[in-house]
Amino acid sequence: MGKYNVSNSAELQNAMTELQKKIDVQEVKMKDHYEQVKENLQPKNVLKNTYSHIAETPELQRTLINTILGFVMGFAFKKASEVLNEQSLDRLAKNIIDSTLTKLETRDRHSIISKGITMLRRNTPADSALHQYIGYRSTT
Repeated sequence: MGKYNVSNSAELQNAMTELQKKIDVQEVKMKDHYEQVKENLQPKNVLKNTYSHIAETPELQRTLINTILGFVMGFAFKKASEVLNEQSLDRLAKNIIDSTLTKLETRDRHSIISKGITMLRRNTPADSALHQYIGYRSTT
């Protein structure tokens, strides 16, 4: 606001009228600005503006993608470690070995491989470390 040189009551009245007009204009501008801020701070608009800002900024996109991938990978590894414990891995190994030996043993009963597997399964002592993996299966 500028300074006014007022020397009489008419000039004072004009200065007051001019100042009142400026106040009225500023009040209208402030109300408009308030309404705009109020509109922008509504949750749906905040999300929309945030999304458009992220969509326009490659660095934020990379950070957001890396963060999401980090959460997903962390969750996946946690679940995998819960599922893949020592007992389940041991059971998986036993099943794979047993199934492979059974297929080899039953494929051609007269082959040397089949006869060797049958002999190994029949003659492996129950207290042997191998017994749990090759376990005897009757092939009659």
